[in-house]
Amino acid sequence: MQFILLLRQAPRQLAFGALHSFGSSFGQTFLIALFVPFISASLALNETEFANIYAGITIGSALCLPVVGRWIDKVDILSYSLATMGLLALGCLMIATASNVWWLIAALFVLRLAGQGLMTHVSMTGIARYFSRHRGRALAIASFGFPLAEAILPATLLAMIALFGWRYTYGAAGVFIVLILIPLAILLIRSDARFRSAPSKTTPQTPKDSATAQTEPDQTSADTGHPRLFRSVYVWFCMPMLATPPLVMTALFFHQGAIANHKGIDLGWFAAGFTVFAITSVLGAFGSGPLIDKYSARRLFPWHLIPVMIGVLLLSLGSQPVMILVYMGLVGITTGFATTLRTAIIPELVPLDEIGAARSTLTAIMVLASAMGPAIYGWMFAADISIEVMLGLTIGGMAIVSVMSWISERPGFYVPPGVNPQGG
Repeated sequence: MQFILLLRQAPRQLAFGALHSFGSSFGQTFLIALFVPFISASLALNETEFANIYAGITIGSALCLPVVGRWIDKVDILSYSLATMGLLALGCLMIATASNVWWLIAALFVLRLAGQGLMTHVSMTGIARYFSRHRGRALAIASFGFPLAEAILPATLLAMIALFGWRYTYGAAGVFIVLILIPLAILLIRSDARFRSAPSKTTPQTPKDSATAQTEPDQTSADTGHPRLFRSVYVWFCMPMLATPPLVMTALFFHQGAIANHKGIDLGWFAAGFTVFAITSVLGAFGSGPLIDKYSARRLFPWHLIPVMIGVLLLSLGSQPVMILVYMGLVGITTGFATTLRTAIIPELVPLDEIGAARSTLTAIMVLASAMGPAIYGWMFAADISIEVMLGLTIGGMAIVSVMSWISERPGFYVPPGVNPQGG
């Protein structure tokens, strides 16, 4: 009922967030991966060469994100949105016209920075600083664009590739952004000055969901988000917890073929598992929203890896195909929780006018972790470490970072001054 009430009270703002999470898919790995065989064949690249290029680009875009991402704290968010969408459309058109490796590298860099990085940044940052009392629920609604895109776009684009070819399909994606997404973004918030405006550094912030206006404490600060954020011992103890889900999940998904072969399970079970994953990630996101609003993101944060830990344990012990579906479902629950938690926690640590800078920095760390994951597990495969041992080490690592995050909640750890720990 609270979700429906929230949708009635702030439909345009929530739709703006969901629009950007949906649109981010054009620069996300799951969608780019559909085009990899066609791009590789067209440019005479083998799988290893493309993977190395992609990893380098992902790291490069992550390093740029803290610089570009902090601008959202200083400018009108609609202007930032339009620039981001324009950059994403440009990336789509660039990759559609790539005729050599260097042009491909430039195109992929633009796609990854604008898509995975900045489109998601606009969605989550805009919602996090606008909503206060119902921030968790609002983030869950805005994040619905991610699974919606995962459900709709792969089959649609594969059909278009079969009919028109991969170049025309990615070109059409750029046109879709220009003709559909950009006008929708303008229509949704052009008249909402409060949602659009950058938070002031000199006056108290008053984020409001329409249910309850709420004034935050005075958060005047001359600091940027980076120094304030990293002065907190809490953040250093929680950093591994932020990095672990993208590192582990990207690695396990990337090496799912090797896992399936070792277990003697048809790879089709993993493909079916992604449907379960999408469903449970939605359930996890929407389930986490009310819990965040009730208990705060900080209190929930140490516990959100428990489902994926159970899933990996079952994967290591079982060899029945149905176990893959259970494993993917549990991974989806953690993914849904993580999607809302890792954004909802930021307003509990820094003032509203520093959310963009702080979030872009933490996101860059998570992107770097996701780029490192497949390589780390690849080294373990090369060292002939058994899959059971790898999965056991994975569970142990997740348990350690969870305990570190739990310890950081004990009395005596630094909490930035003037920030409401409950986030509203």
